[in-house]
Amino acid sequence: MTHQKIDQLEERDLLSITRSPGAQYIVVNAKEIITECYAGEADVFNKIPVSCSTTFNAFSITKTATAAAILKLAEQKRILLSDFVNPMFNEYHFQYPFTIEQLVAHQAGFGDPIPISWIHLASEENRFNESKFITRIIDENSKQKFKPGTKFSYSSVGYLLLSRIIEKVSGESYDEYIRNNIIPTPENQSCLDFFIHNEATQAVGYNSRFSFSNILLSFFLDRKKFIKGNFGTLTAFNNFYVNGKGYGGLIGNVRGLAAYMQSYLSGKIFKEKSTQEMMFTEQKGGMALGWFTGQLDGEKYVCHAGGGGGYYCEIRIYPELKIATALLRNKSGFRDLRLLDKVDSKTIFS
Repeated sequence: MTHQKIDQLEERDLLSITRSPGAQYIVVNAKEIITECYAGEADVFNKIPVSCSTTFNAFSITKTATAAAILKLAEQKRILLSDFVNPMFNEYHFQYPFTIEQLVAHQAGFGDPIPISWIHLASEENRFNESKFITRIIDENSKQKFKPGTKFSYSSVGYLLLSRIIEKVSGESYDEYIRNNIIPTPENQSCLDFFIHNEATQAVGYNSRFSFSNILLSFFLDRKKFIKGNFGTLTAFNNFYVNGKGYGGLIGNVRGLAAYMQSYLSGKIFKEKSTQEMMFTEQKGGMALGWFTGQLDGEKYVCHAGGGGGYYCEIRIYPELKIATALLRNKSGFRDLRLLDKVDSKTIFS
């Protein structure tokens, strides 16, 4: 495909595709924003519109940054992807030996407990013991479901373990290492971090009030604690953080995600081009190292979705086109919806 022109997305089209109170969308190349769209409301009750500075919980998109950190440490010869993890953590009793690379590729055999309840209020952050949580979750899920390397099985538990490896090898906390080595310094109203920097610009997260998922929330969450209230057909969440940053802690806006993806497009994250090429090479289960793979209109891409209570997010890089796209919405998503297939078809492939 010869890339000629990228169309501007209409706000009504973005809201129609995302089916959300509010949403953000962006298209970038390595150097600049090509087009962006901000639509709907960040706060339905107070009628606050979504703007370029509005932030959202990005959830599992964080796994791409965790994977990048591991590959960076491997590139620096501080670890080998073929290193076995078991000797690093004698406190756990794993059934089978497994490597760092198998962890990154979701092939280490660990299950994936439903992480909806793995959250705490933003107001509880100073009192929350993340280390204790991670130790408990890894210990409770240390029994592997299959022999490593034989299957693909998506696992947030595995990425909690990767965050521990990053801390052990780097000597820094997980979030410090990601800030210092993976995420670009914010500029031009971009934001990507592990905390809500400004509650006034954080989008309220919503779930469909009359839905099966809203019923399920009652089984996993303390509604009196986490639910702000009902507004028409929507149920609103209070601001919260996930319990383990390494599997889903990033919070930000599409400009922040765009700057992050531009680091890949410009080759700034890794010293060697071959490291990024390896990261984007498909293995088992339609998964590369920290990224999923796919095609749209004949163009290959790598992508990742992030979903949970109140928010849903997607990022995507088209390596051959040398462009990237991102989408954020303030409505729950509990699976990979591939909404960018529909949105990118209206802008890039129209």
